[in-house]
Amino acid sequence: MKRRDFLQLTGMSATATLLAGCRKANEQLIPFLVAPEDGIHPGQASYYASTCCQCPAGCGILVRVSEGRAKKIEGNPKHPVNRGGLCARGQAALQELYHPDRIRQPLKRTGPRGSGQFSPISWEEGLDLLISRLSPLLEEKQGGKMALLTSPLSGTMADLVRRFIEPFGPVHHLAWEFSAREWHYGASKTSFGTEALPDFDIEKTQYLLSFGADFIETHLSPVRYGRAFGAMRQARPTVRGRFSYVGSRLSLTAASADRWLPARPGSEMLVALAIARELVTENHYDRQALAAAGIDPGQLIQFLAEFSPDKVAQATGLSAREILATARDFATIRPALAMAGDGAAWQANGLETLKAVNLLNLLIGNQAEEGGVYLPPSSMHQVQSSNRSMVDLIAKMEGSEIDLALIHGANPAYSVPKAFGFRQSLEGVSYLVSFASFMDDTALEADLILPDHTPLESWGDVEPAAGVRSQVTGLMQPVVNPLYDTRAFAEVLLAAGHDLGAPFTTTLPWESYPAMIKDRLVKQQGDSRPGDPDQWWNKQLQAGGTFSPPPPARRKAHPFELPTVQAAAPSGSDREFPLYLQVYQSPVLGDGRQAHLPWLQQLPDPMTTAVWGSWLEINPKTAAEMGIEQGDLVEVRSPQGMLKLPAVLYPGIRPEVVAIPIGQGHRGMGRYAMKRGINTLDLLAPLVDESSGLPAWGANRVRVSRVSPGDLVTAGHPEGSYRGELLGI
Repeated sequence: MKRRDFLQLTGMSATATLLAGCRKANEQLIPFLVAPEDGIHPGQASYYASTCCQCPAGCGILVRVSEGRAKKIEGNPKHPVNRGGLCARGQAALQELYHPDRIRQPLKRTGPRGSGQFSPISWEEGLDLLISRLSPLLEEKQGGKMALLTSPLSGTMADLVRRFIEPFGPVHHLAWEFSAREWHYGASKTSFGTEALPDFDIEKTQYLLSFGADFIETHLSPVRYGRAFGAMRQARPTVRGRFSYVGSRLSLTAASADRWLPARPGSEMLVALAIARELVTENHYDRQALAAAGIDPGQLIQFLAEFSPDKVAQATGLSAREILATARDFATIRPALAMAGDGAAWQANGLETLKAVNLLNLLIGNQAEEGGVYLPPSSMHQVQSSNRSMVDLIAKMEGSEIDLALIHGANPAYSVPKAFGFRQSLEGVSYLVSFASFMDDTALEADLILPDHTPLESWGDVEPAAGVRSQVTGLMQPVVNPLYDTRAFAEVLLAAGHDLGAPFTTTLPWESYPAMIKDRLVKQQGDSRPGDPDQWWNKQLQAGGTFSPPPPARRKAHPFELPTVQAAAPSGSDREFPLYLQVYQSPVLGDGRQAHLPWLQQLPDPMTTAVWGSWLEINPKTAAEMGIEQGDLVEVRSPQGMLKLPAVLYPGIRPEVVAIPIGQGHRGMGRYAMKRGINTLDLLAPLVDESSGLPAWGANRVRVSRVSPGDLVTAGHPEGSYRGELLGI
């Protein structure tokens, strides 16, 4: 597509405008649209199938559209990931479309970097500025002077980005996400030989053992696994599955368990190995599975000998009795299943802990068995980058080695912990281009902003990384015309490629991004695609994607790598910083990417009922020793910095542990997120597991002290309602 055609076609699509003079907040957020002249029938609704992009799970959605206005989002019953279910974040995507603080046209920085001072420009000028920065790098093959930061990519977008950056030479492409699953990919590869996220058959299991995996709230595919958990508990007339949870904090998932084992942070590996020891010594293990994994039972017994329940109890803060009871349940109830999540992975021994949990599944031989673990093909995973890659890029930016940085779908100025120095390193970048839809923390630092469509205005495809056993590609299609003068990121890359000329005329021959998606999926189907390609494509759009049936379940023989036992030493001395800090993804806001949506800000946290802010969870016994009462303002200090926030007395946490959710504390993101709460990541140390290079987000110590009486905002509190004072009306 030539730039002139690109500008004409995309400019004509912004036919809807907001009505002025709205008085109430909800009218500002979901305004009526000026109806197009054709195709609108008053009172008649249409449903469009698409895919949710609020988290990596990739649930299918149906969007109800009436009179040119998207009115409601529901789950798609035909989609194999969520089967009609949808979480609050998915439903709140409607507010992203109609948000009053969206970036409505291209912007050029006019003040100092980070000042937020921008002037509107045309798309023609914006593309000229982008091309002027790309052309010298292409001509000189200086890809090493360019950085591209995106969210984890899959499907056609991953292919498009690869094709776009290849002609420049080795470009620094980082698919960054704070809550990325690199621990799980690494453990799966070393344990089972497949670099993919396993699918856990929670629905059919009879005993589930979770090590910090909050699958009801945020882990992997919460809608799918939450639904499966409900079926495990209630769908079988004579069977009610049992559930045990290992972790230092009582999450919503842990509160649903029959047994909670509040182990000290970083000691989850010891609990897993103690259970493994009981399986082996009591002969409750699958000999064929061990043989296929190349493990000698005698050597395994010797390896596990030191992890007796009595010894592990002392190290974990649990009782030997409850460890032994859990081991016996896992050994005797079939089928059984173990899984690990962020609570275990985010420690200094996180990768080895996940390998220890994988050992439990290996011992009972549940791979490719009903109620067990299924391993999808290794090709089914998203493009992700490691923490080590981010550290390397920051060093290059600090050294002024990056002339051009392009950022799309990621907000690293917020989501990279402050101690890594990402925001400061931007001073060494000559030119920064953001494709953000909102003025987030990273867009504030940009020289040029070329705003993307929101997902409900976009074409795309999503290959879920978790919760699937076969090839699933969810399709995205625009459900309304673009509201503002925004352009799809993919179309900008295609237009830039055509302007740059050879070799892009060969590597990117498509006239539009939808054409590229269609061409890729049609070729992917091969001979299995019946009939006319256009008819087949329309059918997939109506269904919401292409869903292949699961292949025959097969065990994969692969040498199993036993975990290396190592201490989970957190940063900071226990004398100066006596408390462990546990950070966790907010069940409502996730890792913070939805903090700009007031529906979610207003939704009470399920365990504390807190809204519109941040809080510190502290055990009542510990709080009493410090003179801290409910709602008091406290100071939390780590070796990296200090933050102030209200305290919540929370009995569901170990006395030596405090916890803070992630998701608040943005410098930008619009009126509903900006300067609300604190950014928990400012307290985290740049600590990594030296053997794997993976970050240890949960291995931090802090000290807490009371500052003054506070005013915690909870559900029912006057500040927790839609007051004009809060919403800036």
